[in-house]
Amino acid sequence: MKQKAITPAVDPSQRVPLKEKLFFGAADIFGGGAQALIAAVYLAFLVNNGVSIEKAGLIVMLAKIWDAISDPLMGAISDNTRTKWGRRRPYLFAGGVLIVIAFALLFLPLYGMENSALRFSIYLLTYVFYSTVSTVINVPYTSMSTEISTDISEKTKTNSIRLVFSMVSSGISALAPIILIEQLQDGILKVGQFSLIMIFAFGILYCVPLVLASIFCKERADIPKIKTKFQFKIFLKPLKVKAFVYFLLSYLFAFTCMDLITANIVFFADYGLKLNMSSSILLIVIMLSYAAMVPVLYKLLAKGWAKAKLFRLGIPLYIIGIVCLCLYPSSWPSWPVVFCCVIIGIGLSGCQMMPWILFPDIVDVGELKLKERIAGSFSGIMTFIRKATSAIAIGITSWVLSWEMVGFRQPVTDYLTGIVTKFEQPMSAVWGLRMIVMVPVVIFISLAFYFSSKIKLDNKRSLKVKEFIDMQNRGELDIDKLSEEDRTIYKAIEKELF
Repeated sequence: MKQKAITPAVDPSQRVPLKEKLFFGAADIFGGGAQALIAAVYLAFLVNNGVSIEKAGLIVMLAKIWDAISDPLMGAISDNTRTKWGRRRPYLFAGGVLIVIAFALLFLPLYGMENSALRFSIYLLTYVFYSTVSTVINVPYTSMSTEISTDISEKTKTNSIRLVFSMVSSGISALAPIILIEQLQDGILKVGQFSLIMIFAFGILYCVPLVLASIFCKERADIPKIKTKFQFKIFLKPLKVKAFVYFLLSYLFAFTCMDLITANIVFFADYGLKLNMSSSILLIVIMLSYAAMVPVLYKLLAKGWAKAKLFRLGIPLYIIGIVCLCLYPSSWPSWPVVFCCVIIGIGLSGCQMMPWILFPDIVDVGELKLKERIAGSFSGIMTFIRKATSAIAIGITSWVLSWEMVGFRQPVTDYLTGIVTKFEQPMSAVWGLRMIVMVPVVIFISLAFYFSSKIKLDNKRSLKVKEFIDMQNRGELDIDKLSEEDRTIYKAIEKELF
């Protein structure tokens, strides 16, 4: 049953000016775009530089081991930082400057290097460095999204603007590199030229908004006076919050699905479906359909629909679209494939959009249960999960395509010219590419649907959580002294979300 939206007056000290909302939202051009870019082209980039499919997947997997350490460390470091600029902003500035250097190293054209072990080591180390810079940016930024205001309405508006920038950046960061990688595979573009575009165009695109946000934005949540010593058991505290665990699992499975589609779209469209059109067209249609649903979702949100419900609203359509696309006969005309992509875009809209809007509410639930606000730990885990989605997508792709029974024939780059030559694929590879997308996506998005249904959090309950936090911070939260109605609500929150 739909609930009426509740919009209490905003505390003037917690109001976020529009200019600041825009600067903060624009900073997520990196967060939304970089992961999409890496998922879309990095596997193909490594392969075109002479790294085998299986070793390319191994590079990503090994880098994620370091991520498992660096993300929680960054969460604790950020939580314990005390400067006149706040806890989070210094890291946005430093990370914004370093990201250009990270991209320069990440996209080194090493196709002419004869020592394959050295090439593997260089790409592994550069990916680890990029992952570290990404952590320095994303963990504090995600934390700051919960602290730019303590007012639920202001946080929702700010994170909604952030989502628009993230969505546009994801589109640009996936589509443009995919077009470039197709030109690379068709011999129009050389590997070195591709690298220069990645470094200068995208490095600067991600750098500037982060630096501006670090200068013009501020945190409005109170900073705890007492610092905490880093311990993994403290970092893992958020996992004691039931609602956060369900949220993480929903987020992991939903975004892995999108990364699987993005990571495979070039090979999938060219070799799997054998389309007479650019793979970028498929991605454009999916993203435009997704974008068209955003106003609809915001309208439903304004009417009081629960964010977790909107997360899973289109998932059945998502599954139908993926199955139709992956089983579409390559001998049929190409144009009906577009309709499959429209269905996919509409279906995935909720589960791609809602996590960013729901996250601050989940952190509030954690503060109520844990009696401390450790947003850095929450965002550290979430940031790791987001980076893990692209690793899972690239890992699944590289492992399956490296199987002998699949028989995928890797493109080859000429050592002297940097021009790539691609090959006709056997039927086993054609169906391997189709199944890489269909089987994991259907399984993962079904799991995302299940876990999101466990998040019993709506607008009315989120406001009550905030009310209880305020009482708790004043030392006035005594369950036995609450009104009968509030005691019932608290017990329900405790049972279903704690």
